[in-house]
Amino acid sequence: MLDRKSLAPTPNSLSAILAQGTGGYVPSGVSVSEIRLAPVYPSDDPFLYRTYASTRAEEMALTGWTAEQQESFLRMQYEAQRRSYRMQFPNAEYRVIRRGDSAVGRLVIDRTIDRTPEEILVLDIAVLPEFRAQKIGSTLMQAIMQEASQAAKAVRLHVERFNPALRWYERLGFGVVNDGSIYLEMVWRPSQASGCCNQPASDSEPDVQEPAFGVAYADSSD
Repeated sequence: MLDRKSLAPTPNSLSAILAQGTGGYVPSGVSVSEIRLAPVYPSDDPFLYRTYASTRAEEMALTGWTAEQQESFLRMQYEAQRRSYRMQFPNAEYRVIRRGDSAVGRLVIDRTIDRTPEEILVLDIAVLPEFRAQKIGSTLMQAIMQEASQAAKAVRLHVERFNPALRWYERLGFGVVNDGSIYLEMVWRPSQASGCCNQPASDSEPDVQEPAFGVAYADSSD
């Protein structure tokens, strides 16, 4: 069973920012009030698995495996990832992303990296295919960056080096701090010249299809 944390909206918390609006740094066409974060319950597990599996659909399409083989592999990897997150990030916060009445994705963040409050680690952000390109991921990232800015924290994440999200993160002001063979480790700091409070994502460019990423990503095929 996934951990649950209280979602009582404290001042400057992510939930409060989403409820109040992100100061104009959400792309046009997005109603921030429609996007909220809900606790994760055991009954959400089928949805969480479906969200995870959707992030690997293109990869699975290239394997030539049967549907049963793909299902078996994805189930194994989903459970491995979940165990890895629990082990390496015991204080991680798990949320179901909701837009209106619909569950559209999941968010996993950790605010207790190395037992210090200086960073927000974005472990995983994923949106179902049918809800992508609707600025949902953009809205959440802008809200996370605003929370970090208000608390004078950095935001850290990992992204696959060939993922189209990389260019979007660079536009927001994230810089590469560790160049791994598969994942790039990126950090955004409020003091940087660009970012959510200085350079909102342009509406003229397509929205990023949010990937699954994370320093604890457990995948035997990597």
